[in-house]
Amino acid sequence: MMSRINPELREPTWENVVVDEPIGPLTVKADEAWRRRACFALDDYSPDYFGETAAFVPAPMAGRDLVALFCSVYDPSRTVGLHQKEEIWFVNPIPLDTELHYSGKYTDKYMKRGKGYTVFDTEARDAISGKLYVRQISTEIMRIPDNIQLGTGGASKTPVEGHVQPLWPEHLTPVERASEHLAPGTPVKPLIKCPQQAQMTVFSGGNTQWYNIHTDREVALKAGFRDTLAQGMMETCWIAEMLARFIGESWHTSGWIKMAYVKPVFRGDTIICKAVVQEVEDELIKFHVWAENQHGEITAAGWASANKN
Repeated sequence: MMSRINPELREPTWENVVVDEPIGPLTVKADEAWRRRACFALDDYSPDYFGETAAFVPAPMAGRDLVALFCSVYDPSRTVGLHQKEEIWFVNPIPLDTELHYSGKYTDKYMKRGKGYTVFDTEARDAISGKLYVRQISTEIMRIPDNIQLGTGGASKTPVEGHVQPLWPEHLTPVERASEHLAPGTPVKPLIKCPQQAQMTVFSGGNTQWYNIHTDREVALKAGFRDTLAQGMMETCWIAEMLARFIGESWHTSGWIKMAYVKPVFRGDTIICKAVVQEVEDELIKFHVWAENQHGEITAAGWASANKN
């Protein structure tokens, strides 16, 4: 078999990560082809993104690109990491045919319980005006102890710090759109996704030479997983879609999500995205958000917020 290692790129290990080294800018045009790839990968054909009158591209897909920005320096074909946390801000909607500049840097790396963590801070701006569209901070384990078995998950009753409780109010009817008199405890209409390999491959850069645990079953098995798995960022994108449908236009200028990934999502899983209103503070709506698989297991959980329309 031909070697997949790119000698021009660094091996993506915790030891090799350089803190405060600028990465980028990488220029990407969010053209029609980019938009169609994004809509397919996310299975998101919202009117804002798809159709003759659609003026924008899915900003969550820019978030996916930002997660992968390190691959311009570190070889993605040798990456075996565990995405732990994601924090993303949607500052402005991205018009079709925008030329984007992606840039970022590792702001920290540290050891905790024998695991090597890295923190990657990135942003997507307009290449001409400098207008900010998306900012993102990703935390990943890039050194994995030999005694850690990948793919086993570790969901708990309180899966993220801050005591996010994924408690669904069964006695209440889920609400499809936010209203003026929104009350704490209101459940948001859930969004169901079933990631297929073709979508996972497009989302994870399979249109390039990348071979990883998301696109190649051989690599996933070698890493200790039972099958290819969806990127945790896909769950964040799905949560963003659900809340965009609920909030409306202001989501695209004030949306914020912070997620922790606690159990792998494998191809073909059925994932139910849920959100419950926790607080309504002046013009700000705050949520607890989570995703669960077909077995009722929590795969990701966290917080989100956005301004009212």
